[in-house]
Amino acid sequence: MAGAKQDTRQKMINMMYLVFIAMLALNISKEVLATLGLINDDIAQATQDLVADSAEKYTTFDNNANNEYYRVAAENTPKIKEVTDAYYTYIESIKQGLVSSGENGYRIVREDQTTGTVDTIVDYQTMDKSQYLDELFFVGGQYTESGQEFIDKFSSFPSQIQAVLDDFIAADLEKDPPTEALPEGEYADFDFAFLSDLNQRFAYSEEVLNRDGKYMPYLNYHFEGFPLIASLSKLTKIQSDIRFVENKVLENILSTINSHEGGLNKYQTLLESTKSSYYTNELVDASVVMGKKDSNFKPSRVELSINDRSMTLGRDFTIAAGGVQLNKKFTSPGSYKLTGKLFFERNNEEQSVDVAQVISVIDKPNDAVISADQMKVVYRGLPNDLSISIPGIPNNKLSVRATNGKIRRNGSKFLAIPDGDKVGKSMRIFVSGEINGATINAPGQDFRIKPLPPALGSIDLGPRLGKFNSGDIIREYVPSGTIAAKFPDDFDYNLDVTVKSFTIKVGSRAAIPIKTNRIKDSRVVRSYLENASRGDIIFIYNIDAQVRTKTQTIDNVKVTDFALTIK
Repeated sequence: MAGAKQDTRQKMINMMYLVFIAMLALNISKEVLATLGLINDDIAQATQDLVADSAEKYTTFDNNANNEYYRVAAENTPKIKEVTDAYYTYIESIKQGLVSSGENGYRIVREDQTTGTVDTIVDYQTMDKSQYLDELFFVGGQYTESGQEFIDKFSSFPSQIQAVLDDFIAADLEKDPPTEALPEGEYADFDFAFLSDLNQRFAYSEEVLNRDGKYMPYLNYHFEGFPLIASLSKLTKIQSDIRFVENKVLENILSTINSHEGGLNKYQTLLESTKSSYYTNELVDASVVMGKKDSNFKPSRVELSINDRSMTLGRDFTIAAGGVQLNKKFTSPGSYKLTGKLFFERNNEEQSVDVAQVISVIDKPNDAVISADQMKVVYRGLPNDLSISIPGIPNNKLSVRATNGKIRRNGSKFLAIPDGDKVGKSMRIFVSGEINGATINAPGQDFRIKPLPPALGSIDLGPRLGKFNSGDIIREYVPSGTIAAKFPDDFDYNLDVTVKSFTIKVGSRAAIPIKTNRIKDSRVVRSYLENASRGDIIFIYNIDAQVRTKTQTIDNVKVTDFALTIK
């Protein structure tokens, strides 16, 4: 009996130990939870940008409802808004229930001690439980009514969008029937190729293959047992996808209307005048008229003259889409008469359009022209391209200097290199030049000195698998990855960023610094990853990087932290 009691006691100890280990696995750090919260906020902000852009498009359709080219769109696009708003609002109601769950909810009141302003924010650092969605979506190993409703709305969204587009296409074809039968799947004027992206974003299958090679119900795979902040971020991502699809639909419709032959976009205002320039106090007698510019409208041949002297095709001008491109230099000021004909083939007949224009050529004024390729901004540590000139003065006769930095010649342009410690200040550039023995001094211009924008961090798994900086990742892939960084696509410079070191944290295990860019260089991290479980968070932070330019190396380049979830 004593032995039996001991076995029972030992079993109890073993069970308690397993429970303890499970609790440790669920003990996600506040830093990781906060990072997931920041990711959620970033997605939400980007979504609002899509909402604003879509609102402008809806307004465009509404304001042009009386225009025949916009009428069908103005009548049918509200249906798109109705479908997307309904699904977006439904997801929002789940999110609001989530952040209001628990004993006191997850909202906290925050007061700015300096300004005294008070606002309410979501306390992401406490959202490590899964109980709310587990109870909302699941019961007794089955979906609840709410869980099934979630699945129904998610899986039916693509077909709802498709139904709206089918109605739109039918209305468009009724307005302007095609002259011949269309192949199946072809939408006449409109090409909704983005529908494949819609189906990918809202891809649904009853069961999903997990990393262990077992199939799980869709909702269990994506939400059961996950920390609330992770589920909140997934719901926000669905909202972002809803608005992305909405924006893509509107963008396609508007783009097609704008490119439609006969659309008003092909017309532009032209200034019709007998003269191309006027003197001070002279009466301007020009007329503003409508002209059509069509890139598909190309002359079959051209005859042109300048002051009755024939121009040569290929040397003085070229025939281009939409008209004629002049390539003529004038060595002296004056008025030059451009005359001739543009010939077009129409209905097996050659038709012509007369050309009668005046080109006015004047001497260059003695004013300085300074243009920055980066819009009055120069970046710390970089050789910023500048185009500098004083009309009438050769480039080699220019003298350029600057405050808070250096100026170097680069062929016909110049490089502005701000001092590294002058971020937030201005670089004032002065230009002077010599002409006919006299010196021309142009007023200085200011350029704001800005730091480099933060580079975007990611795990690079090679050309086949790509780069990851959010969402889910397969555990086995992680050890072979390298930590990479690149500047945002809208940054003006194409610079390579080299990662020198980083810190990685796997789940609740201790953070490990690595002095290279390769995860596999740490035996401890490899061990952590081998024993990691689905749902564990991989947090990459303290990324140290540098950028090399032609002139110098820039250290301590800021790189964004990121987090991934093991699936």
